[in-house]
Amino acid sequence: MNATPNTESIYDVVIVGGALSGASTAILLLRERPQLRILIIEKSAAFTRRVGEATVEISTYFLTRSLGLAQYLSEAHISKQGLRFWFANDRTKTLADCSEIGGRYLARVPAFLVDRAALDEEVLRRACAMGAELWRCATVQKAELTPGGNQTLAVRRQDRTEQVKARWVVDASGVAAMLARQNGWWRPNTEHPTTAVWSRWKGMKEWDGAELAKKFPCWSKQCYG
Repeated sequence: MNATPNTESIYDVVIVGGALSGASTAILLLRERPQLRILIIEKSAAFTRRVGEATVEISTYFLTRSLGLAQYLSEAHISKQGLRFWFANDRTKTLADCSEIGGRYLARVPAFLVDRAALDEEVLRRACAMGAELWRCATVQKAELTPGGNQTLAVRRQDRTEQVKARWVVDASGVAAMLARQNGWWRPNTEHPTTAVWSRWKGMKEWDGAELAKKFPCWSKQCYG
């Protein structure tokens, strides 16, 4: 997947980070201007699991309509039909007694449970197929920004440091926030603390399976799938 480096190391756009946001940027730019010389710099040899394994409808719209991933998502990932909630108290002893809130019909705009590692690799593959050049296992050690001119990056790869110039630099490094941290722009957002907790369970019965539907027929009719 790695391409031979440009001998001049001069590009129109350098994108730091080859995961979903970086590769998507390359795809959208090349779709509008196929002649652009774009370099993607990705530090990892292979993507791993990360936050963002469940899409919402608006992000799915972008993935399917803007990036053209509808068939890929349907075949390689799992459709997600919103959220369903069951509420219990001291008077509810069984699932059939619990109150439920959730979608009754299949959503017209679906969402997906995705394997982010596989999704990121696919989007990056498509960006490279459109003409983006990829340097993998490479890291940007320093970026010198020149408003109105060429930007200069020192890139470490294959045990050597190379100089790359580009008109534009896109920082898609995620939480690393390469440009923000290097230039002193990074600020913690203490006014909006967030926490997410995920769990995966083995040996659980399927909520929409035939066994529970037979046992709780009234409850099983609340959602049509």
